[in-house]
Amino acid sequence: MIAIYVRVSTEEQSKKGYSLRNQIEECKKKANTNQTLEYIDDGYSGEFLERPGLTKLRQDVKEGHISKVICYDPDRLSRKLMNAVCT
Repeated sequence: MIAIYVRVSTEEQSKKGYSLRNQIEECKKKANTNQTLEYIDDGYSGEFLERPGLTKLRQDVKEGHISKVICYDPDRLSRKLMNAVCT
């Protein structure tokens, strides 16, 4: 299954074209399918890895439920490069 991970940390982000809906639509285009699982963190900073959507995504990847993860931009996973690489 293909997973889509999206995140916004501020209301301002969501109003300036980086909305959750916009991110999901762009990720579905990249996936080339609507058969995806969506993992969403609304209002969470990318500085920390302790986010409900990301935690569930990581768990599902470890359990083998997810074969591919698509996100709008790598900074949606983490603001810190080492976190993104090790996630």
